Amino acid sequence: MKKALLKDNIKEIKNTYKRFISILLMAFLGVGFFAGIRASSPDMVDKIDKYYIEQNVYDIEVISTLGLTQEDVDELSKIDGVAEINGTYEMDGEVNIDNKEIITKVISISDINQCVLTEGELPKNENECVVEESFLTSNQKKIGDTIEVEIENTTNDEGEEKEYLKQKEMKIVGTVQSPLYISRDRGSSNLGSGKVNYYIYISKDNINVPEIYTMIYLKIEDYDKYETSSKAYEDKVEEVKNKIEEIQEQREKARYDALVETATNKVTEAEDTLNTEKQEAEDKISQAEQELEKGKQEIIDSENEINASEKKANTEFANAQKQITEAEKTIKANEEQLAQKEEEANSQIQELEQQKQTLESQLEQVKSGLEQITTEYTRSNRSFEKSESYNRRKIIIRRN
Repeated sequence: MKKALLKDNIKEIKNTYKRFISILLMAFLGVGFFAGIRASSPDMVDKIDKYYIEQNVYDIEVISTLGLTQEDVDELSKIDGVAEINGTYEMDGEVNIDNKEIITKVISISDINQCVLTEGELPKNENECVVEESFLTSNQKKIGDTIEVEIENTTNDEGEEKEYLKQKEMKIVGTVQSPLYISRDRGSSNLGSGKVNYYIYISKDNINVPEIYTMIYLKIEDYDKYETSSKAYEDKVEEVKNKIEEIQEQREKARYDALVETATNKVTEAEDTLNTEKQEAEDKISQAEQELEKGKQEIIDSENEINASEKKANTEFANAQKQITEAEKTIKANEEQLAQKEEEANSQIQELEQQKQTLESQLEQVKSGLEQITTEYTRSNRSFEKSESYNRRKIIIRRN
């Protein structure tokens, strides 16, 4: 029976050998593909483990809505199983290039989650940054160009609002690859369209409120001995995570109490300042009221003095007015007398003028008579000189 079945199968294969060969090749292909996948999976895991170790990628991430401080870092570092810890800063920012709104994840460079430098150099100063390569190609930028990053203002523990960055305008000094973003997805944001387009790495020196971390990254002990996503690794992470959760309430309360204490101190300080200023204001008001009363009394005294002076002035003015009236009358009488005397003087002047004219006329007549006498005398004298008796006697004529 078995021999017959075997002969029948061989015969069937001979009659349909092409189909048999095709099925056989497909089976070989499927087995080969499956074997390749089974062989590449450990290689991929090994590759990602090596990458995580080289870039020191975090194992546990701690975040808080109230912000994290150095005290939180110190307390977390005391937990068994924590090998390395680092506080860092991550904020969503906005870059405007050619009126195009670009949402970026702004990350501070740290020892954990080290980015891979692909070109240029890492930031050394607070006004320098590095970006991913696609940021340059998509926005026609190059290394050496500057960009301006806008981040919403933040509030420190003192309640003071401050700008998040010391330097908004930064120079691009290189390109990097971030171990936090293996895929193309960059996460979501409350800014713009709600989607993060790129990431930017900056120096911690550029953070204006360095005392408040946005998150804390932790590395577990012997992290390099665990395989990524293995149960042993997940159990170890869960163990450390549980220990963190044990102090979570304590640290949250400590952070809350610290903020409340700071706020209370600010309120107390403000109240003290207010009370001091209030007392100073009351003292000034009291002093001002005293000065006001004094001023009112001075005004009353001044008014009385003014009234007395006004009364005296009115009396003196009336007397002066009376004197002026009398003086005006005297002046008027004197003016009338002066006019009369002027008239009399003018009349006398006219008489004197007439007398002067009369005297001048008489003087002319005397001069004319004198000239006639002189002429007659001269002529007589000449006649006398010619006479014989000239030498015998002399006639002397004198004029008085």
